[in-house]
Amino acid sequence: MSVALFNRAVVAAMPFVPRPLVWRFSRRYIAGVGLEDAYRTVGELNASDCSATIDVLGEDSTDREQVQSAVDLYLEAIRDIHAKSLNCGISIKLSELGLRFDVAGCRAAVRTLIRSAADHGSFVRIDMEDSSVTSVTLDIYREMRREFENVGIVIQSCLHRSEQDIDELIGEGPADVRLCKGIYIEPDEIAFVDPDEIRCSFNRLLEQLFDGGARRVAIATHDPPLVEHAEALIGKMGVSKDRYEFQMLLGVAGTLRRDLVARGHPLRVYVPFGDRWYAYSMRRLRENPNIAGYVVSNLLSRS
Repeated sequence: MSVALFNRAVVAAMPFVPRPLVWRFSRRYIAGVGLEDAYRTVGELNASDCSATIDVLGEDSTDREQVQSAVDLYLEAIRDIHAKSLNCGISIKLSELGLRFDVAGCRAAVRTLIRSAADHGSFVRIDMEDSSVTSVTLDIYREMRREFENVGIVIQSCLHRSEQDIDELIGEGPADVRLCKGIYIEPDEIAFVDPDEIRCSFNRLLEQLFDGGARRVAIATHDPPLVEHAEALIGKMGVSKDRYEFQMLLGVAGTLRRDLVARGHPLRVYVPFGDRWYAYSMRRLRENPNIAGYVVSNLLSRS
């Protein structure tokens, strides 16, 4: 059986795996189910000279009650981050705030969160989801950026449109952009599918962001060649530390993360948490079957 077929078979079997066993894999990458779990993890990261971003697990809310619950949880996080003096911001997914069924309500929820974060000296990153909502997500970011300074957006290097999106964003004013590869499976007519093409796009877009004068660039990758290229570019272009930071996910590439911090680079870690951890884990596996092999190896290594 090929590796690809094996990975898809593992994904198909995962719903039948007992949740406690899935949690043994997931707990490395998820802080826990409650805000206190997230705060504890953020405190540990701050102590190791990393900043952090809290990410409430959940996408595709289906009613206003779910949206309000997410807003209330984020508002509590914003207040507590300030009260506990944590070096931390928040990341929001617009589908969790009702984007797919109430765009106006989503805008209102986003504005509420960004305003509260501004009042508490914190930052909000609007995450990017699949290509069906790329344009509306960018539109909402643009609207919020006209009102607030403490907001940023995400651009995915896998999408063909990203170079034009960056040109437009930089041309419209100060832009705070998180650059990542992108995890969603997209059709090849709108996205690069070859890993090397995605890496080449990432490198081009990073240089475009620096050269174009983006206010700040978040370099979100665990890929060593991309990190090496970014470090070389930062040195070559003389990019100051207030204009960039590396970003990584909790539980991933710990050695590389520590090396970057030791070399003096600013680095932020994304800290996901929430009672929807199981759905998050299953969704990530379905979206990217290639990580199924890592799931199995983690489970076996922890047995």
